[in-house]
Amino acid sequence: MLLAAAASALAFIGHDEDRVPGAVSVAGVDVSGKTEDDLRAAVRGRAAELMGVPVIITRSDDPEFELTIPRRALGARPLPGRAVRAALEPRGPGGRLLARLRVAPTREVPIDFVLDPESVDRLVGLANRGFPDPPVGATLEVRDDDVVVVPGQPGTGIDEARLRTEIADLPERIHLTVGEQPAPITDEAAEAARERALGLSETPLSITLQGRGVAISPEVLRDALRFESRPPQIAVRFDPDTVYEDIAPAFEARETAPRDARFEVRGDSIRLIPSAEGRSLDMGAIVRAMAAGPPERTVRARFRITTPEVLTAELEPLGIRELVGSFTTSYNCCEPRVTNIQVGARALDATILAPGERLSLNDALGPRTVEGGYVEAPQISGGELEDGVGGGVSQIATTLFNAAFFAGLEIETHQPHSFYISRYPAGREATISMDGPDLIFVNDWDAHLYISAMAGDNDLSIRLFSTSFDRRVETTSTEPTDYEEPETIERVDSSLDPGAREVDQYSGSAGFSVSYTRTVYEGDRVRAEETYRWRYSPQNAYVRIGPEEEDEDDTDEPDAGEEGSGDGTGTTPGDASDPPAPDPEPAPSPSPAPAPGGGGGAPPPPELP
Repeated sequence: MLLAAAASALAFIGHDEDRVPGAVSVAGVDVSGKTEDDLRAAVRGRAAELMGVPVIITRSDDPEFELTIPRRALGARPLPGRAVRAALEPRGPGGRLLARLRVAPTREVPIDFVLDPESVDRLVGLANRGFPDPPVGATLEVRDDDVVVVPGQPGTGIDEARLRTEIADLPERIHLTVGEQPAPITDEAAEAARERALGLSETPLSITLQGRGVAISPEVLRDALRFESRPPQIAVRFDPDTVYEDIAPAFEARETAPRDARFEVRGDSIRLIPSAEGRSLDMGAIVRAMAAGPPERTVRARFRITTPEVLTAELEPLGIRELVGSFTTSYNCCEPRVTNIQVGARALDATILAPGERLSLNDALGPRTVEGGYVEAPQISGGELEDGVGGGVSQIATTLFNAAFFAGLEIETHQPHSFYISRYPAGREATISMDGPDLIFVNDWDAHLYISAMAGDNDLSIRLFSTSFDRRVETTSTEPTDYEEPETIERVDSSLDPGAREVDQYSGSAGFSVSYTRTVYEGDRVRAEETYRWRYSPQNAYVRIGPEEEDEDDTDEPDAGEEGSGDGTGTTPGDASDPPAPDPEPAPSPSPAPAPGGGGGAPPPPELP
């Protein structure tokens, strides 16, 4: 029977080159008879499984010591092609015969992995820690015009060389024996590295291009020397930054920085500036060639292409093509608040919102601090003007609110100022503060939105660019109603002389109520209909007055309930301009809502936030 089976098998011992021979296993998985495509899939699958198997390391000196290291932490990268080629290797005639008779021994093919050397170094360091007197390898130091050996010393630890050998095979467990170990790098190995370092740095070396070059002096070469411990050896390297600093001026005309793709705004138009690759010295290749010890003491300058961080292909699909909303507000040049407006505008400029993304103006501007470039300027607090760092940024809020308003964007939250500022449209404006209120809106259209914020000497313009989608906005405003005249609030200040008066704030605009509407269209379809209402408080005057004079014959202390010399407050209805302010502003009279982008018809106001 056996002879008959053998005879039958001999007739079919030819090998199918497109399939794996019989009795072949890859990393424990039987792949016999598989096609090459099926084999590759099986190897990739097994390699993925092995990537999930950690390496566990224990030590003889501590039963509780255990390191569990995922293969990914070692930078492990499988080499499936090598395993595929080995598995497809044909058997000889005898092996094919035994395989068909199913008595051939299984040929086991491993899946090899490549490990990251720096990750292995870190693992060795972790496994070799915790010893009071660990072995120390010899090292090198550059001192003046010489390179000296710093001797190593033995100590207690693990056999690092053995661990490196074992970890290369990625076994599931490694047990380390702790004991007396020699220095991982001997003094002799360090001396050999020293001789190499001196040979690399004792004479000038030139970096050349097309027959012309620049020489690096021995002093610079020694300064650029770096030594990397790779037990049992020391690798001699050159620092690319040090070398680049020395040779860059000779090649600056041949280097170009990469250019990121970006949007450029010119007036009411926007265009995409395409990205462009750059060209720079390939310092990695140059210092490797230097460390190789070129016999002619010359290294050819090499260049590499540098890629921009933002590519044209990333910005083209965003749909940022045309103006969809804008607004401009003005101010007097050169006041402290203008500095704050300009700092804030720079922070906001070039912001891009994806469809559905929210913008919080407080988040976009960030904290208003002196370190951030902001200065003290007037701001409203509790109905009064006071100086504060960042005062004036509410003009950004008003300008951005109106640009978003006319772009038909969803306004999630906003709050007008507490009293009317006539350079803004009545009611249709906004204020912000770090602790609230905030201006928040949503890009609720199906294209990205680009924000351009430009603050000059006399005005702030905010333009929003996207895809139109045939959007338009209609708005109406009511006449102001329910006027309330400002008052003069008097407060007793005991630090003033009797009868003295100090004006902290002159009266300004009257209080009133106003409302306005917005209808947002997409073509002929109405997307939103909204009505906004706001009640302004009057801008009262605040005056500090000295205490009343006491009767010379009355030396008794005032009884409880009598007005003494302490601080107090009082209200004078209707006395909104006492004492009179320079060029006082009359209370605003009812007027039509101002046109988008412009101010109202009221007289010029005092400068306010």
